[in-house]
Amino acid sequence: MDLDQRHPLYEAYINRWKAYLASYLGGEDYRAPSLAMLRKYINEDSAPGNQYSQRLNHTALDNLTKLAIDTYRSFLFRNTPLRTFGGMKDNELVNRFLDDIDFNGQDLDDFMKNANDLASVYGHVWIMVTKGFEEGVVTLQQEIEADIRPYARVFTPENVVNWKYERKNNGSEYLSELMTMEYVNEEQTRYVIWTPQDITTLLVTEQGETLPPLVEMTELQGNEIGRIPFVLLKANHSQYREIGQSDIADVVTIQKAIFNLLSEAEQGVRISNHPTLVKTFDTDAMAGAGAVVDMDPNMDPALKPYLLEPNGTNIESIVNMIDVHVDAFLRATHLGAIMSGRGLTPKSGIALQTEFQQLNTRLGDKAAKLEQAEQNIWELFWAYTGLPTPIDFEVVYEKSFDLRDAHADFTLYAQALALDIPSESYKRALMKQIAEVVIEDGDSLDDIMAEIESMDVSNYTIDTPNTSDGI
Repeated sequence: MDLDQRHPLYEAYINRWKAYLASYLGGEDYRAPSLAMLRKYINEDSAPGNQYSQRLNHTALDNLTKLAIDTYRSFLFRNTPLRTFGGMKDNELVNRFLDDIDFNGQDLDDFMKNANDLASVYGHVWIMVTKGFEEGVVTLQQEIEADIRPYARVFTPENVVNWKYERKNNGSEYLSELMTMEYVNEEQTRYVIWTPQDITTLLVTEQGETLPPLVEMTELQGNEIGRIPFVLLKANHSQYREIGQSDIADVVTIQKAIFNLLSEAEQGVRISNHPTLVKTFDTDAMAGAGAVVDMDPNMDPALKPYLLEPNGTNIESIVNMIDVHVDAFLRATHLGAIMSGRGLTPKSGIALQTEFQQLNTRLGDKAAKLEQAEQNIWELFWAYTGLPTPIDFEVVYEKSFDLRDAHADFTLYAQALALDIPSESYKRALMKQIAEVVIEDGDSLDDIMAEIESMDVSNYTIDTPNTSDGI
């Protein structure tokens, strides 16, 4: 591959990837002038004191992109993924890989959380699984003693600059070449070219404007597993094989609009509280409470100083526009049901249930992609270690997420139980449903279920709960 060549999709997406990442990180990254997240007015940056820079630094950021991604992660990893290794559960290499997957002390669960977050931001990430080597280390026992084992790293799309697929005779395609890029320092860049046969590491050093860059091959090793050891984790599918659709593609635009509206609101509030004083140059006056204005008694009355005070109704319009954009954010992310109690427009039970189902489906799809990606990671692990894949090996991510409204469910079950229906099975079923809503401890819940099953419920009745008391 030509080191200067970039894949056409890389060139097409690189700028939006940078915007996605800055929107997620917030802070100074979001306020970089080159990103132009805040609309600049004519000559605003050349005004005294650089008013654009002042406005950029004093505008609060409501980071909706981070809110969406953090909320998805809280559901996806609410329960630890189930991993079954059978006879390999006590294997030293397996346990080391689980406890420190990247040689930086990060376990597999945290690694997958980080990979999921970055995939949600960019749309996809590449996960590399490889293994180091050392002269004289040949046997598996020697590798264990020297801690020579597979490890994994996450590569964001910005660092995978080129790739190529080839078609097999049966019509399927495989990744035949891939080039990664890492910045070593301001003057040096490391490129690694991966093929099924070889792994080539090149170091490019800048030598100034007059001389061409110095390219040096620092390492060449054979690819012992015969395939490129990268796993592609997508947040959502797109029309391109190697590109995923970001979870925040639409949220970024909404966040940018709110950022600009907050800037306008801040300017309006500040100017309203500190109106502009208009006066002649010779008039001695200062704006502010209790200020004294000294005027020439012979001054033309038409030149009398006055204050410019903006109409405060504009701020109310801005606030209403922000609420409209927040509603758009909730629709785009399916988070409306979760945040329905935060001062937003009340929704019907059917509307909330529909949004719960939409979010549940979206989270289930993401969990399935994470599950498949981890299975592919372990497939590379088995290939590098030479260990046989356990017959009962399994990785399972939770794909159904309980997004019930506990308060509404409790009220419904209690009201149904208050009905005078002469059926013990009916009453027991409702009492069990109430116990599942109220009790979180699994051991206590099992005991309660056993008690309900054995108790006499034939004459059991309750009063309908008063929901106005905030039950």
